[in-house]
Amino acid sequence: MPLASKARDRDALPSGEGRARILAAAREVFSMAGFEGASLRRIADRAGVQHQLLVYHFKTKDALWREVVSTFFDDLGEQRRRWLSIRDAEGAPAALRALVREFVLFTARQPEYHRIATFEGRADCERLRWLLETHVRPFYEISTALIAEAQAAKAMRAGHPGQLHYATIGLVTTSFVFGQEYRLMTGQDAFARDEVGRVIALAWDFLGLTNTTSPLR
Repeated sequence: MPLASKARDRDALPSGEGRARILAAAREVFSMAGFEGASLRRIADRAGVQHQLLVYHFKTKDALWREVVSTFFDDLGEQRRRWLSIRDAEGAPAALRALVREFVLFTARQPEYHRIATFEGRADCERLRWLLETHVRPFYEISTALIAEAQAAKAMRAGHPGQLHYATIGLVTTSFVFGQEYRLMTGQDAFARDEVGRVIALAWDFLGLTNTTSPLR
């Protein structure tokens, strides 16, 4: 196909399709290269769209990065309401088990988020503060509140709730974020259903939560 024809095809993409392709490509590039290592042209090439179309939708690399990050948290509000409902009906330990399970599943589906967050966590910057205040803090607050309530009920291990929160994140995310290394060293596919279930059970065990339900019910 002539280059000019390819360009016309790219420009002719429906608005919704073009935007979705850009977001998917940006998620991949930001997770591999970080904000500083990414460029709008590289993302446009990965998406198979013209650079001008990307700029039309997102204007700047910063705006695109924020949109990508926000897509990871689309369901957090609904999840938070569900965890609180479980807490009210069954208690904090049951709600915390549900939170951990859903966090593991989230990480297995979208390891790119933690790769992006690792890049941003290296230095105190405006993007990191925006990420923490806009998206991370609501999750942190409900997680640590449930930990404190479960501890008060003598239903999990003792320890500083914030430290336990971050220790659990490290335990959960490592095999997924380093999925290729994990596969080469252990011979196991971190994303296989049984492996994901074992990570859930391991996190429950680390926190000292009584395991009375199947990790992947």
